[in-house]
Amino acid sequence: MQSQLNISRVLAGTIGLVLLGPLPAVANPDGVVYNAPPPPGGIGAPTGRRDGGASRGNCPDYGDLAALVPVTDGTVWGQTTAAQPTLWFHLPAAITTEQPMELVLNNGADETLYLGTVAVDVEAGNIAIALPSTVTLPIGEPHYWTLALYCDREQPASSVFVSGTIERVAADGVEPLLAETVPSLTLAQDYANAGVWHDALTVLGALQQTETAEDSQTLWTMLLEQVGLEAAAAARIQPCCEAE
Repeated sequence: MQSQLNISRVLAGTIGLVLLGPLPAVANPDGVVYNAPPPPGGIGAPTGRRDGGASRGNCPDYGDLAALVPVTDGTVWGQTTAAQPTLWFHLPAAITTEQPMELVLNNGADETLYLGTVAVDVEAGNIAIALPSTVTLPIGEPHYWTLALYCDREQPASSVFVSGTIERVAADGVEPLLAETVPSLTLAQDYANAGVWHDALTVLGALQQTETAEDSQTLWTMLLEQVGLEAAAAARIQPCCEAE
């Protein structure tokens, strides 16, 4: 299903101002600073794969598929406060319905909680995939996701994929997200400062459809560049995607 990034749905999923402890001061009040928390770790825990890497078969254009997630201590991972978070990815080239993507979410016991397919026509750029309401992340339990792009239906083995870890954390302090007294750009800055990557990025992505588009684009670029995602920072957000 192809649709515009739904700002009300996206922001509803990140509904509180997260206060996970004392927040260090941000040096630049007009900027954004991501304070990376340590990954959950654990023996045998997957470290993930942020970049698609070299593609095989008839998929030479998609090797630069990337997950818009930091790499911290060698692990592709980020936190969220949302029960149904939004995941972001960079498409290096356009895809069609003949090149479906598959999103899989597993828990720590390697049980599949969700498997969904996204088949859309979308141009190269950054896309958001929101998990459906049938999926609820429990608090404090790392989950592992994989996005595979089947760029050649005739050769499924030639797919490219990215993978990582996501963990839902509790919001110790909750503020009305869309109240006029709470600047949404400030909310994104606070999420980043508290180390809640997915919510910071999702708020900034959604705000690029509002009157704060220019300012949110600036912070979006700064945030991605801080974690080595310069190519994605320079790309446009494309209308996409809900997994089915």
